[in-house]
Amino acid sequence: MKRLFLSLCAVSCVLLAFAQPKPATVNGTTARRSKEPMKLYAITHGRIEELASSRIDTAGKFGFLFYPATEGFYVIGAGPDQVLAEKFTFYFKPGDQLNVSFPGEGVFNLQGENSKENRAIADWQQFGAGVSYPALYALRSHLTYKEFFPKFDSFVNQLPAYKPLKTGNKQFDAVFARMRKLEVLNWAIAFTSSPNSIHPTPADYISYYKGIKVEDYTQDAFLLQYPFGQRLLSFLPMGVDIIAGNKLSGDLDARIAKVANDTLRGEQVVQFAGGLKTYLGYLDLQKNYGKYILTADQQRRANEVSVKLAKESSKPGAQAINFTYPDNKGKKVSLTDFKGKVVLVDVWATWCGPCKKELPDLKKMEEEMRGLDIVFMSVSVDEEKDHQKWEDFIAKEEMKGVQLFASGWSDIAKNYDIKAIPRFMVFDKKGNIVSIDAPRPSGKELKMLLEAELKK
Repeated sequence: MKRLFLSLCAVSCVLLAFAQPKPATVNGTTARRSKEPMKLYAITHGRIEELASSRIDTAGKFGFLFYPATEGFYVIGAGPDQVLAEKFTFYFKPGDQLNVSFPGEGVFNLQGENSKENRAIADWQQFGAGVSYPALYALRSHLTYKEFFPKFDSFVNQLPAYKPLKTGNKQFDAVFARMRKLEVLNWAIAFTSSPNSIHPTPADYISYYKGIKVEDYTQDAFLLQYPFGQRLLSFLPMGVDIIAGNKLSGDLDARIAKVANDTLRGEQVVQFAGGLKTYLGYLDLQKNYGKYILTADQQRRANEVSVKLAKESSKPGAQAINFTYPDNKGKKVSLTDFKGKVVLVDVWATWCGPCKKELPDLKKMEEEMRGLDIVFMSVSVDEEKDHQKWEDFIAKEEMKGVQLFASGWSDIAKNYDIKAIPRFMVFDKKGNIVSIDAPRPSGKELKMLLEAELKK
């Protein structure tokens, strides 16, 4: 009986040993020499979230040992978390080994023992390296669309003949087939949304670009399984408009109209919420588009925006820091001259494209609110040498309101921490700060904020 009990114990121990999940291991080397660590990321709702980090030693070695929560895709990389460059996707099951080197130039090489899935990923990476590098590393490759588009066109024409390595893993093969399509799309959109010395006109885009339709990629929520799905979703509708030569719209209705899936529409709404400046704007967004905020992740992120804006809106207004500048007739005008009125200040310059883009909406708002206790004040940060250019511009554009000339990045920029323009600021009737980073006139949020202040 005692022997039987010991035998049963031995069998139980063996079964328990087999029942324990096996860790996945990563042994890597990199040409990168930096104090920044290499990171392992999980893919969560279309973005990457750090699971672990590994210091790079003096020989360039790093490593991970982890238990995959689920069989699937993970990301390894360096640099800022949500930046595309220097991020590589791999696939892990319990017990998998990844032996990899990152020599730089946007590629990786497998060495020694590796899973069939990661060999398939490596084969795809080598096939697409000619376009993925200039797409994701545009600032390093220095290619313009004139060089990139022929490369990309040749790559797209070779796609039908590409035969992925067979892995025998049906789950992986099905998901990876869809991932490859998103990867090609991501490379295409990433290149056109990167800074470049020259930009294509609608006629310059090759056939692949002209065939991109948002609805083709948004029939379901698969985009959120892609490591940079949220980023791709935010750029995709805008990218399609740029390709077609359409006027870009900040209107949320226009953005979600192109998206077929309600969960992805919810992503658009939450992303839009992240750019709001006031709690009033958030309440309006929730009223009109809250029905699209479906998933627990979306609800959590939207709630974080709500709490932040509600907290900021409840702060008592600090006294504004006064400024004084000459107007277009040479008269000295101060912010404090307008106590008893709400003041909207537009900090801008004649050389600023985004500033000029806001002018039609600003002028329209000024006309709509004519006769109310509100002052529209524009403060130009053009340099003194461009004073005449400023005078000519405001005359040509028939700019109304109070027009002041600050002679460059002077006290107003220093006191209100203005590093980029346009910057809109709102002050209440007592001369206190309402917002020194107010919404732009091209959205309805600014007018709502001004109307609320006028009622006080």
